Order: sequence, then C-alpha cells, then structure tokens
Amino acid sequence: MANGVNSIDELAYVVAIGFDVGENSNLKISFQINMPSSAKEQSSGGESSESSSSVINTVECNSFDVGVSLLNSYLSKKVNMTHCKYLIFSEELASKGIGNYIYSLKNNVEVRPTCNILISKCSANYFLENSKSVIDEVAAKYFSLETSSEKNTSYTEAITLKDFFCDLSDSFGSPYAILGSVNGLDSNNVGGTNSSLDDKEYTAKESDTGTQKNIENLGLAVFKDDKLVGELSGLETITHLILSNRFQNATVNIPSPFNDSNYISLYIYSAKSRNSVQILNGTPYIKCNVNLEMKLLSSSQNANYMTDENKKLIEEYTNSYFLAHINNYLYKTSKEFQADVCKFGKYAVRHFLTLNSWNNYDWLNKYQDSFFKATVNSNLSSSYLLMETE
Repeated sequence: MANGVNSIDELAYVVAIGFDVGENSNLKISFQINMPSSAKEQSSGGESSESSSSVINTVECNSFDVGVSLLNSYLSKKVNMTHCKYLIFSEELASKGIGNYIYSLKNNVEVRPTCNILISKCSANYFLENSKSVIDEVAAKYFSLETSSEKNTSYTEAITLKDFFCDLSDSFGSPYAILGSVNGLDSNNVGGTNSSLDDKEYTAKESDTGTQKNIENLGLAVFKDDKLVGELSGLETITHLILSNRFQNATVNIPSPFNDSNYISLYIYSAKSRNSVQILNGTPYIKCNVNLEMKLLSSSQNANYMTDENKKLIEEYTNSYFLAHINNYLYKTSKEFQADVCKFGKYAVRHFLTLNSWNNYDWLNKYQDSFFKATVNSNLSSSYLLMETE
C-alpha cells in the first residue's frame, strides 16, 4: 500500500468529541468512536465505555492536538475525525472559556466546519455515554437526526463549528451554541427538574419526567466572547429565531382570550422581523417590527372563531403575548448577558464610514446600553377556523 494511505480497517472513526475540565490536567477529552465490526478495542492507555455500536475512549491532556496524539499512541487504529458530527463542551469548561479549543479544532484539517457545537449541562463524557439511540445502531446517524429535529420545533438551532468560529472572530455579534443534556439525570451529574414550567419555557434536562435516559437538545447557550454567560429556553429560542429571521415553524400555546383558565394552540408558519438600528447620542436604539402568519390548531365546544371580532381578539392576544416575550428576550440578552446573539451589529455598522470608526465604537460592549422599541402584528388565517360547534 502507498505511503500515507490507510484502509478502512486501519482507521478508528470518531463521531463525537466531548471536552471536560480535567482532574490532573487542564482538559479531559472523550472520543466516541464508531465500531462497525464486533471487535472493540480497549487499551491500557485510557478508559473505555462500550455500546452496541461505539466505544468511548477518554484521555487527559493539556490541548486537543496532544489528546489526539495520546489516543493514537495506544489504539491499534489511526484516529480519523472526518465523520465527527458533534463537539460537546461541558458547562463547567465553557464558563472558563473555549476560544483556544475552537481555534485548534478549526485549524485541524480532519474536523469539518459542519460539526455541531453543543454545550452540555452535564459532563460531556456523561452526555456521550448516554447518547445511545433506541432506534438507530449507528451513532453518527443518531446525532444527525437529533440535530435535524430543530427544524420541526424551533426549540433550538443547529450551530456549527464554522458558525461559532465566525461569531467568535467578528465584531457584529456574540457566539452561541446548542444547549443539551440528558433526561433522567441523577443528582451526581446535574440538579433536579422543574415540572412547573410551561412547555416552551424549558431548557435542556428541565423537561425530564423520569423516563429512560436519553439526550435532549433544547434551548441555546449564550456566550460573551468565548465564555458561557447564560442560556435561552425553548420559547426564548423561538423568539431569537424570529428576530434573527431564521424562524421556520413552531406550535405555541397562548392564554385563551375567551377563558382565562385555558390555552389555545397556534401554529406559526411564517415570521419576519424588520430590524433597524440608530445611534442616538452614542447609544444604540433598536427597532424590531415583527409580522406573524399563523393558524389555529385547538378548538373547543361552543366556540365560534370565524367571527371578525373573535379573530381580531385572538390576533390581539397573540400580539401581546409575543411582544412581552420579545421585550424580555431583548433586555435579557442586552442587560443580563450583554451578548448580541441576534447580530444587531450588522444593522448598526452601516452608520460607520470606516472600519476603524466601527472598531473604536466597540459595538459588543455598547450593546448592553441599547434601548428598544418592538411591535408585533399577527395574521390568523381564517380558512383554518372552525364554524360554530353548537
């Protein structure tokens, strides 16, 4: 065989990489390796945790590249990362800063820029150990399906290594990542659940109902520079996607305008936000005009939603509901997180004639001083409404 060419049997394919704070070193890296054959390796150089289709090898080191070298030193196969789907960082490590690791990963020719970045509320190693699908035996396919689910719910957003790296490098906005955890966690890995939350107000692991352990991606992890500073819930993520003009569709419950104790379900199938930024006396003034297109999913006996009066009432309730959440999101990201994850900087930069004047303005630090004006206009499609049931 030609020099530098490896056959499939000589390669160990990594499908996910987990990063944790190390015990004896700065870093603990867990490699989930797909094992297509029945032969699963375990060497004395590291720990190993088996599944029906993959094995997890863990090394402690001072850098990512050293970790890969250590893994290669005791595996009989050469590590190959061209099929890696997920890069998982624990909250503990992310709060300390992950910029150096992101740059190292981006500089590695085998790690594809399409790898998803996920921040785990439990340890990354524990996340990987419990990322076993009850449906699919191939771990790489399972990770792909987990990411694609965000298109159907809008509870999270698929963020890649390329996305995170660009956000970390530019001056228009702040980085963020997928927020994940494991359902059915025990107290040794993360705190208890909160069953009183509304369904869209959950973040990852909070919707746990004591079911079988399984990974859950719900919400977003927000960064200021390269450090984790907070998280967005499922509903806050929907709001984020609407304001960022990346929203696809979602089902949302709002308080019923006809009965205070009930909710009505709305399917939002289109949402557009017209954003603008002015600089008034050196302070950002941000306007967001949101337009929603929706249809009604829930109904009740003796209800008549087809009248113009009732249709208008539902639209007004929807406007108030989303306006409140939009204002909460805007002030949470600016005042609490001080992180422009919505990339309003792209609207502000047009007021500066040169790159130097933009850099001197220091948008990422000025964003916390912003004040906002938001409006919401919703349109309920009458063709989906039921006639009076009585």
